[in-house]
Amino acid sequence: MRHRIVADRSVWSLGGSLLGLSLLLGLLLSPLMGLAGCSVSPTGEVIDTVPASGQLTYKGKPLEYHQVILMADGKRPALGISDADGKFTLGTNTANDGAAPGTYQVAVSYVGPPNKNPEAGMTDFSAPPPPKVKIPAKYADSTKSGISVEIRSLGTTDLRVDLN
Repeated sequence: MRHRIVADRSVWSLGGSLLGLSLLLGLLLSPLMGLAGCSVSPTGEVIDTVPASGQLTYKGKPLEYHQVILMADGKRPALGISDADGKFTLGTNTANDGAAPGTYQVAVSYVGPPNKNPEAGMTDFSAPPPPKVKIPAKYADSTKSGISVEIRSLGTTDLRVDLN
């Protein structure tokens, strides 16, 4: 069976050549490659975590759509994104899986509301809308924010991260 592709008035024959056969096999077999053992799993060491969630506020009011990052020397960072009520759940190995127990320095930065456009990050790279509340730049750096939190050994579901 011979297939012909016409492009810019040129005719390329796929059948009958080694290149054409390789291309055809590649197109037919590539969907099967994903089923043959490729799975989504963490690529680094998975560390033990405990539940960790809380609320982010600025001057006592919920702060929406900001990333909360917990940093500590010798530990993997944990992060979460606050929702419209300022609530967040931290993740370390995967989203929302918690954090390792310990004391962390906190950094906070605006990321914007979830983008509902299916093309976001693929063909649409538009910036998020500006934040409703602008926070001081020092909060984006865990070494300058002046905020620390403790994740207890059994977990912490009532973290309060209040920016003043």
